[in-house]
Amino acid sequence: MPSTKLHRRANTLLALLLAGCGVLYMFPPQDYHLYPSCPFYAVTHLLCPGCGGTRALYYLVHGNIAEAWHFNALVTLAAPLFLAWFGAWYVSVMLSRRPPRLRLHWSAIALLFVVTGMFVIVRNTGIAFTI
Repeated sequence: MPSTKLHRRANTLLALLLAGCGVLYMFPPQDYHLYPSCPFYAVTHLLCPGCGGTRALYYLVHGNIAEAWHFNALVTLAAPLFLAWFGAWYVSVMLSRRPPRLRLHWSAIALLFVVTGMFVIVRNTGIAFTI
């Protein structure tokens, strides 16, 4: 029965998401060194699009949006969008017994790359979004 396997996968992903949020809630990234460091930053000393993302997520799970924005604006904006998408996916899997198809037009994908690239440039030139 494929729906049982899909339900198990959806519940496992939900449990992992909740566990990850629990770890972030209990163990601040600035106090504990259990979180990985950025290999891109280690090599180039430039901030990648995800640098500061763990700290931003930490502040998001604590409800401090301003501090999350300070550490990584892109993650602060993307996290609620991801949660909305995941919630819709989870409900769809549980109710219809099949995952919804995610179809993005090529222009939407290109826009995501442009926005991410612009974020990296603005962030590393010191104009805005610096840690």
